[in-house]
Amino acid sequence: MKRILLLLAIAFLVSCTGQQDNNTSTEPENDDAEVSSVKEKEAPDQAIPGFSEVNINEISPDTNVKGLDSQGIESQQIAYLFQKGTAAYDNNDFESGVQYFKQVIAKSPEDPRAYYNLGLGSFILNEFHEALQAFSKAIQISPNHSLSIQYRGRVYYMLGDFVKSLEDYNRVVELKPDDPIAYYNRGTARGQIKDYLGAIKDFDRAIELDPEYAEAFFNRGLANHYQGRLHDACYDWEKAYALGHFEAEKVIRGYCEGQGGE
Repeated sequence: MKRILLLLAIAFLVSCTGQQDNNTSTEPENDDAEVSSVKEKEAPDQAIPGFSEVNINEISPDTNVKGLDSQGIESQQIAYLFQKGTAAYDNNDFESGVQYFKQVIAKSPEDPRAYYNLGLGSFILNEFHEALQAFSKAIQISPNHSLSIQYRGRVYYMLGDFVKSLEDYNRVVELKPDDPIAYYNRGTARGQIKDYLGAIKDFDRAIELDPEYAEAFFNRGLANHYQGRLHDACYDWEKAYALGHFEAEKVIRGYCEGQGGE
C-alpha cells in the first residue's frame, strides 16, 4: 500500500451518510495539548473523509397555521393548503408538498413560513437553487427567521460556497447561542475553509451542549488530525465510535491502532 505523510493535504468530501441528524468550546484551544510528530504511516484503504454537513433525516417544516383559519374563505383555503403541504412532507412526498406551498405563496406572498417550507422541500429534492431563492425570500420578509438562515447556510454549503455558508451560520449562532447544531454546522464550514482551530472551538461548544453528539466528536477528530494532533484525533474518533458513529472505525483502524498513545 502507498505510504503517505500524516499531514498530507487531503481533498475535502461532503458526506451524505444515513446517520440521524443530531440536535460545538468558546475557550481557546489548550496549547499544551499533545501534538503528534510528523511521520510516515501506512494509509488506510480509503482516504480519510473530509468535514461533513449535518444530514437532514428529521424534517422540521413550520406547521403553525394559527390565525389562518379564522379570517374568511381565503384564509381557510391557505390553512388547508398549508396543512396538506406539511402532511405531504410527513409522508416523504416532497414533490407534492412543494406544490402545495407554491399554492400557499400564490395566495399569501408575504408569509415567511411558506417560503421556508418551500425551501425545505426543494432542499430535500436537491433543487438547491430553488431552495436558495425560497430561504432568501423568507429571510427578506423575516430577517430573524433562524431556520431559514440555518438551511440557507446548508444550501450554500452544498453548493460549495463555504464563505457564505459561514456567514449564515454565524448569524444562527447569534440567534441560537445554546443550540449545538448551530455550532456543529459552523464548525463544518470552518473546516472546509481550513480554519481548523475555529472548527475545534465550535465542535467543543457543540459537545459541551450535547455530550453525546457523535458527529461533533468525529469532526473534531478530523480537525485535530489536520492540525497534527493525532492523539487528540484518536480520542475523538474512539468516542464517536462508542456513540454509534460507525464510520469512525475506518479511521481508527487506519490511523490509531498501534499508536500507543503517541
